[in-house]
Order: sequence, then C-alpha cells, then structure tokens
Amino acid sequence: MLLNILFFFGLFLVSGTTAYAQNGIGIPAVINYTKFNYNGGSQNWGIGQDKQGVMYFANNEGLLRFDGSHWKLYPLPNNTVMWSLAVSDNGKIYVGGQDEIGYFSPGPNGMLTYTSLNNKIPEQYKKFADIWHIAILGNRVFFQADDRIFEYDEKNVHTYMANSQWLFIERAGESIYASDRVTGLLQLNDNQWTPVADGKKLAGVLIAGMFQMGKDSIFIVTRTNGIFLLHNNLITLQNNNRQNNLYINSAAKISEDEFIIATSSAGCLVVNIKKDTWESFSDEQGLQNNNALSVFMDAGKNLWTGLNSGISYINYNSAIRYLQIGKTNNLPGYSTRILNDKLFVATSNGLYSAPLANNGNHVTKNDFSLVKNTENREAWNLNEVNGHLLLGNDNGSYEIQGNEARLLSGGAGSWYFLPLSSVYPAQDIIVGTYYGLKRLLYEGNDFRDEGKMDGMNDSYRFMALDHNGDVWASHPYRGIYRFSLSQDKKKYTARLYTLNDGLPSTLNNFVFKIKNQIIFATARGLYEFNPQTNKFSPSPFLSDVFGRMKVRYLTEDKEGNIWFCNEKGTGVAHFSTADAVSAPKVTYFPELTGQLLPKFENIYPYNKENVFIGSERGLIHLDYQKYSSVKPGLTVFLGLVKAIGKTDSTIFGGYGGTDKQVLQLPSAYNAFHFEYSSPSYEFQKNIEYSYQLEGYDNDWSPWDPKTEKDYTNLSNGEYTFKIKARDNQNNESPVVSYSFVINAPWYKTIWAILCYISIFAGLLFMMNKHQKNKFLSQQKKFEEEQKRLKYIHHLELEKNEKEIIKLQNEKLEQEVFIQKKELANASMHLMEKDDTLTKIKEKVSRLNNDTTNNNDIKSITDLIKDTEKNNANWEVFAAHFDELNDGFLNKLKKQYPQLTNSDLKVCTYIKLNLTTKEMAQLLNITVRGVEVSRYRIRKKIGLQTEQSLSNFLNQI
Repeated sequence: MLLNILFFFGLFLVSGTTAYAQNGIGIPAVINYTKFNYNGGSQNWGIGQDKQGVMYFANNEGLLRFDGSHWKLYPLPNNTVMWSLAVSDNGKIYVGGQDEIGYFSPGPNGMLTYTSLNNKIPEQYKKFADIWHIAILGNRVFFQADDRIFEYDEKNVHTYMANSQWLFIERAGESIYASDRVTGLLQLNDNQWTPVADGKKLAGVLIAGMFQMGKDSIFIVTRTNGIFLLHNNLITLQNNNRQNNLYINSAAKISEDEFIIATSSAGCLVVNIKKDTWESFSDEQGLQNNNALSVFMDAGKNLWTGLNSGISYINYNSAIRYLQIGKTNNLPGYSTRILNDKLFVATSNGLYSAPLANNGNHVTKNDFSLVKNTENREAWNLNEVNGHLLLGNDNGSYEIQGNEARLLSGGAGSWYFLPLSSVYPAQDIIVGTYYGLKRLLYEGNDFRDEGKMDGMNDSYRFMALDHNGDVWASHPYRGIYRFSLSQDKKKYTARLYTLNDGLPSTLNNFVFKIKNQIIFATARGLYEFNPQTNKFSPSPFLSDVFGRMKVRYLTEDKEGNIWFCNEKGTGVAHFSTADAVSAPKVTYFPELTGQLLPKFENIYPYNKENVFIGSERGLIHLDYQKYSSVKPGLTVFLGLVKAIGKTDSTIFGGYGGTDKQVLQLPSAYNAFHFEYSSPSYEFQKNIEYSYQLEGYDNDWSPWDPKTEKDYTNLSNGEYTFKIKARDNQNNESPVVSYSFVINAPWYKTIWAILCYISIFAGLLFMMNKHQKNKFLSQQKKFEEEQKRLKYIHHLELEKNEKEIIKLQNEKLEQEVFIQKKELANASMHLMEKDDTLTKIKEKVSRLNNDTTNNNDIKSITDLIKDTEKNNANWEVFAAHFDELNDGFLNKLKKQYPQLTNSDLKVCTYIKLNLTTKEMAQLLNITVRGVEVSRYRIRKKIGLQTEQSLSNFLNQI
C-alpha cells in the first residue's frame, strides 16, 4: 500500500532552536530581488515560466517578466492587482485580477500585448470580483473567483456558478479539481462538476495546492488543516501531520519525492516524502523575509518564491551549496577533513564537527558543535596521519579524539604536519611551527612530542618531502628553504634559494607535492627544482596547463585531478586516465569568485560528490560529479530591440521568433539598442555573450558578460544582429538573429536619385551652355582683344612705319640734301663753265687783235679742256637729278625722244624752278634764246597754249 511505502513526515515550528534536516550537505545559494530591482509592487501572488525559460510573476502592479537580466512590467488595463497567472503550452500567459480575466501574447512586433476576455463573458455574468486561481488543461482555461468559475476554450467563455463558494481550483494529473465550501472537493467530468467520493472531508477547508505524486496519488496541501492524500477515491489526513501555527499560502511539486510549501511566517519548506526530511528556507538561509506567498519550480529544477516583499530565487538544483559554521557567526573555514563519519572544519574560533552517519550526510550549521579544548583559538590545519586526525592551531599540535582535542605539543603555533614516510604508519612527523620545526614520534598507536629540532628558527606553513628525504618549505617573503635532516632527526641544516637560483621573486612562493613531484608556485607560474643545475625552472608538465599564472594553492585528489586557486579564480584540471596524451580539461567555478579566504585558500576533494572549499563565511560544498555532468542545452533570449531616432521605438519585444518578415525602418532610425540574456538562472554568473551586427561588424565580438549592446550612426542598408552565449565550460548556445533594414532617406531613394540625375543632367546642360556662352563671350572678348591688340599692333606698325618713313624721309632729305649739294656743285660748275666760256670769248676777242700770241692760244686750249670737264659735270648733274626726281629725264626721253640734250637741260632747269635769266646764264644764251627754247619744247611735246609747261613737267 502506498501509505506504507511513503514515510510520514512532520512539520514542526519551534521558534529559534528547531533543528532542520537538510536535503544535501549545506544550503543552496539564494538570490533576492527587491521591488527596487524589478520596479513593481511588493507582493507577488503567482509564478510561471514559458518554453523559452522566461519567468513571470503576478505582481500587485501587473505582470512581471524576467529573462535572467532584465525586468519588464506589464500592467492590467484597469491597473488592478494581479492575483493569479498560468502559462499555457502555446505561450499565452493567462492572468486574473480584480474584475479582469485575459491573457498576454506576442503582438506583431514581438511585444507582449494584453487581450481581455471580459467581452466574451455572457452579459449576466460580467460582474465579478477577484480571480484567485487559474488552471489549464489542454486548450481549456479555468479562472476561479469566489462565486463563479469561468472556462475559456479559445472561443467562448462558459460560467460555472458556485453552490456556496468556490475556494480553490487546480489541475492534478489529467484532471481539474475544485473545492466548494459546502460540497467539498469536486472533479470536472464532461463539463459537470461532480463531487469526489470522499471529497466531503474537505468541505470548508482552504486548499493551498494540489499535485499528483506517482501514478495515482494526489497530495492536497491545505492552508491550516494539514496535508491530505487522495488515493483510490479516499482522502486521508497524513499521520504526524502537525503544523502548529503555520499558515500555508501555496504549494508546488518538485519531484516524485519532494514538494515545496510557502508559509506566511516560516519561509519555504521542502518536504521529502520518502526520506521523511524537510528543508527550511527562511531569512536564516537567505530569504528576504519569511512571508512567502507563492512557490514554483522552474525548468532547471530550481525554486522561486514570491514573497510579501520581493522575489527570491533558490538555486536548489545547484551542485554548489554552503555550510554555515557556528550558531552565531559565519566563521571562516581554514581546513576540512572527514574521519569516522564526522565532518571537521577548522575555523577562526576553533574546531567544529558535525556527524554524517546518523543524518544521511544532511548537514546544517545547527549540526555543528565545537570540539572541546579548541575554542577561541585559530585552528589552522587538519591532517589525517596514520588514521588519526591532527590539528594545528595557534597554541600547538593536537590529536582529535571523538569530540575532544588532546594537546600533543605546545609552546608555538603549528601550521603543517608532514609525515617523513609515504608508507603508513609513518613513524616520524615533522611539524612546521611559528618558530622552526618540531618532531612527533608515532609509536604504539600514539603520538609523542620529541620537541623542537635544532635549526633555523622561522615560520614554515607549507612543506613537502622529496625523493631524497629533504624537506622543502616556503617563506612568504624570503624565498624557498631546503632542509637536510640529520640521521637522528633531531636537527636540520637549511639552504635558502632566492632570485639568484632561478626564482622569479622571493615573495609569495608556495610549495606543494603534485603528481609525486615537488611543485613551487611562484609569482610567474609553477616551477620545479633541477638538481643537475641546482636551479629553478618552469614546470614542464604543468606550465602547459597554468602558463605563467600566479597560483596560490594546489592539491591533488585521489583520481589525480589538480584543484587550484590562481589569479583567474578557483578550478580543477581534470586529467583523464583513459587519455594520457590530451591536455587536461580545466574547469573554473566563477560562482566562487570573491568567496575564498585570501592567502588561506584550501580545498578538500574528499570524492567526486563531496569537495569542500574554505570560504570567508563558512564552508562551500561542491558536488563535482553533478557540476561536470551534461547540463541542459544553453539558450539565448533576445528580449528587446529598440530603434532610436528623434523618438525611441521598440521594434521587437522578444516573442514570436526572429525569422519573421524583415522590418523596414525609416532612415531617421539610425541607432539601436539590443537587450539579451540566457534564461539559465542557475548559471548567470558563468555566462558570457558574443555578438555581431552583419553589415557593420566584420567579426564576432570578444566574449563579455554584458547583456546589452548599442549601435549608433548606422547608414542605410540591410543588417542582421546575431547573439550567442557560452558557459564556463565553453558550451555555446545556438545563434539567435534579428534582421532589419534601414531605408535610405528621401534624398537617397530611386526617385531622388533619378531627380538627382535629372538635376545633374540639367546642371551639366546649363553648365555646358554656360561654358559655351562663356567660351563664346571669352572668344568674343578674345577676338575684340585681338582686334584691339591688332589695332594697337597696327598703330604700332604705323607708328613704326611712320618712324621708318620719317627716318627714310630724313634719309631722303639727307640724300636730297646731298643731291642738292651735288646739284649745287653741278650748278657751280655750270656757273664756272659760263665764266670759262666768257673768258674764252674774251681770249678769242684778243686773238683777233693779236694772232701771234702763242700763250693765249695755249690758254684757250686749256679753257676748252675745262669746258669738257664741265660737260662731264653736266652728266653727273643729270644722273643726280634723275635720282631725286624719280627718273624724270629718262621718262622725258622715252616719252619725247625728239627732245635734244639742250631741250632736256631747259626742261631740267624749268623743273628746278630757275628763272629765265638763270637759265640763260647756265645755257650761255640770251633770255630770248631761253624763250625760244621753251617754245620749241612746247611744240615738240605737243603742249596746248593754255597749258603751263612748268606744271606739265612737274607732273612727269
């Protein structure tokens, strides 16, 4: 019988001191969101989740949406309180408020839009009050008010009025159940509410939740009357079901073994029906307050609770949990060991222990008790030696026996226990103390203090034994010590290694034994000591894993994996035994960032399921096997795309898929804001994102935990924004993309371009015409200028010609002057001729008187000779005269060959404007003879009487 299979559990509320058995070692992390985080009302009455993983909350001020990074509030039309919600398989979010029923669904732009169903309610049923609960079965949605239940079948709304008062409605399995104050529990069959056979037991009982556990059993959690089981039509109250003063507001199923209840004063309680345990989540475990109104388990099997003030997320399915040590303080954990079914934790206030065997390894801080004789002292280190647990604290060395510490060696605080043999039982144990080394001797299943060893007095917190039996120890600021022990182990000699020996620094060096090798953690990575060179050098087999990182802590588990703390964080290098060639896989735990004890880091890998890590506030428990197991597929959610121009416009709200018709946007929207997240709420600290805007970015961005991206001053064109996520184990999500187009501004449209072409062509034409006109104008100006220049040139030529003519005239004048001079000379010769002829006459006259005078005859002969010379002078005169008068004599000879030389002489003298008397003298004739000669010449040339001979000759 199921009731015999199920363990009956009890719920006890005892103020302050009640011990709660927890489901697993420690408590999971709790993340709190206040109304200042989500900008909504304080109270949250209902919780749901869609297939994308997005969370929804029925809040006082409307519907709250949370995608892991961003909150969004959607008020109801009448701005009333939202009491209830339920998410259907088709993505619609059905909600109920005050006098309001309806649903939110994606609109055309992917934004959630509200659709009211009030208009589908028959007129006579439209006046109602609050909707307290909503249940969905297939395509049927039920809204429960006090006096009626509305059923919506995606077309119409049907109304079921209460017999007395509807108290509750819920889906359990494949059935819809409702509670009536008088009738009790009813089941909907063929559109009829029929009482459950044993349902009268719940008449008047307020139900907080119903859910199916197993194939045919339904648990009914009431608000104040306990928990009932519906099985085989029988309703039975569970045994030992005492709640005392608890008031339960809500309940939800977690698994076939567990469910969670929300109480008004004790927070949330997780009940395991098989183990008969329950786990408390209240303000002591991190909740904001203890008044829980609603609870919900999400797709990742983690818990959400809507509180009277705020929302709390309980990372219930996490592989990382937290152990608080001590009842009043969260003490830092320096060291951890499990021995004889007990968990021991060394803290700043002493050594604490908690039993594991009797509680199935479910440990809370209330299970810890202080080990006697260790209180109020720093407990530094725990080590199991020869099956015994040794403790080093600031008073000395202790052996832990049961729940009491026995002092082995006092006088100086102890840091570290180092057995000198790897074969157990080890006889000699070296103890690193504040002031040098001590030795413990193990004989007869007991430890004996052999006192302080002779040697250098210094503080040795980290030590390791090499193959030669030498002990290596690190000092925080001096370097590395190497101790050689004497044969009797009573003294030791020390050699200090520093920068001169290959260490990168004398500061912050630590020594560990890993893979049977002595490893030195330095400021520049992991080093080893080379005995051949007597120098330190980077570790050949670990440098590939850790590089030059500053490592602060190393330890090796039973399977050969190396757990470490370095400047990047805390992690493990997993060495696969099946593949010794491949490099180890390194896994970091970003959830632990900032929680470990600086300079006192410690990790205790007890086994795969139990790894204990000391923190500033207690102890961290890591289930490494669960952590490293295959996680659900990582997804990324593009929650918002906003286009920004003169005003902001949301163009995509995260719903309906991103592969719809590409949106065309005006050119004014050239800036965009993208919001994205991964709805993997348990891994939020581990997730990074990479994005790319195709059409703008050339490649994917570096990985970054930011969940928003802005672009500004985008030009027109086609763009696709792509986003992907990855976790700390490098698992990547599928890429989500959103495409959009920024249209060209009006001045870049085809019509504008055609207009530009037309304008450009017109401008070209106008420019061409202008250029042509300009060219013609320039040509005209050029021609005018040429004319002007030509005219100027002509003037200059004329001027030059005039100058030349002037010069020629001056030359001619000079020549005329010369000719005149010569003519004058000729005239003078002619005059002299006349004188000669006169003299001849006189001589001849004398000869007539005296014929005997020979001298006179000779004198006449000479005069004749002179006359011949004068005739020669005439020839010269005629030649010069022709040159000056354009060949006058030659022309006259040609025209009038009948003229004699005497006639020509007369014509010449007439041309020279000589008087008749002057001509008579030159011709040696009388004036009458000259007149006769002139007459004779007129006759020869045929000159008329009225014509002047002088004018005629001047015209030739």
